[in-house]
Amino acid sequence: MKYFFNTRVPAPTDILVLESGPRDVAAQALRGIRALFPQARYHLCTCWPETPQENFATICRVADFPSGRDKLLLLWSFRRQRWPLLVVLCTDSPILWRWKVLALLLQPAKVLIVNENADFFWLQWGNRGILRQLLRTRWGLPTGALLRTTLAALVFPLTFLVLVATAAVYYARRWRRLLVWKIQAERAPRTQQPQSAALFSSSLPSQDSLKEVGKHTK
Repeated sequence: MKYFFNTRVPAPTDILVLESGPRDVAAQALRGIRALFPQARYHLCTCWPETPQENFATICRVADFPSGRDKLLLLWSFRRQRWPLLVVLCTDSPILWRWKVLALLLQPAKVLIVNENADFFWLQWGNRGILRQLLRTRWGLPTGALLRTTLAALVFPLTFLVLVATAAVYYARRWRRLLVWKIQAERAPRTQQPQSAALFSSSLPSQDSLKEVGKHTK
């Protein structure tokens, strides 16, 4: 996602279309987009197996990339192309919604959002009211609840990281104490052995005392 805080539209040389919703909605929206940018080359990434009637320079089918790793590599290949415009269908269909979120994060492009009525708008700060209305319609939340849900979604990763860091510090201290105790336990017999030998040698009678005992016995 690029140009979110900028109203400037880059030169529409190439446009990537993520078709992850009803095909009739995409076809209707594309007629309006093609009228705005008739000279652009259009590239389609679709979730449908059928070939569309519209003309596209390239067509990629998500079904040909079954694993999550393959899909991520496909998005990364789109990123390397650096196409300036990205069209994303945000209908009420839950198809590939994670895919669309990743595409928004990875693609360095100006984003055009298409809703279920085939209406479209630029994903930018100036259209935040339209975007808020779209999210509220999708999630069925009032504005206050939508704000609280968004803040909770932002705060949760930070809270999780704090808990993980606290647990890591606690276990690190515990393992450090266990390691110190083990080292001290291994060193203890080595230091006590000479002392026990000295005590044993001191308890034995000396040669002089043995000679004195011998004289008395005679």
